[in-house]
Amino acid sequence: MVSTLSFATALGRIHLAWTAAGICGLRFMEGTLEHEARDAPAWVLEAIRGLMAHLAGQPQDLSRIPLDLSDLTPFQLKVAEILRSTKAGQTISYGEVALLAGRPGAARAVGQAVKANPILILVPCHRVVAAHGPGGWSAFGSLARKQRLLELERSGP
Repeated sequence: MVSTLSFATALGRIHLAWTAAGICGLRFMEGTLEHEARDAPAWVLEAIRGLMAHLAGQPQDLSRIPLDLSDLTPFQLKVAEILRSTKAGQTISYGEVALLAGRPGAARAVGQAVKANPILILVPCHRVVAAHGPGGWSAFGSLARKQRLLELERSGP
């Protein structure tokens, strides 16, 4: 069963989804749809507090938040593992991710896996950049938001 709620952060409204196993969805959203968090388990409320503080400029270690990646394909899962192992504030190119995933030359496939990432920030696809510059910002709504996430990480917990 998937439960959801939305909440406001310093970088915009977030829609969050979770299962008993962990967070399975995190997206920036437009509009004012809001679901009450009163039925959310304590670990979800703690994750929300951490995300809100992080996005307000108080960097947090978000790596301990449990994730449910069971809907990812094996390749998407490999890409997610590489992104999660990339140091906070660092960037990596699509080609470098492809190489680390054992698929040299598959930068476009990495791009598709990153585009399909259901868990923004926690599976840090904002760390992936094009060989010629930042790129790949559509999931974040703006390049400025992607750049702000990197700045927040660079300031460290």
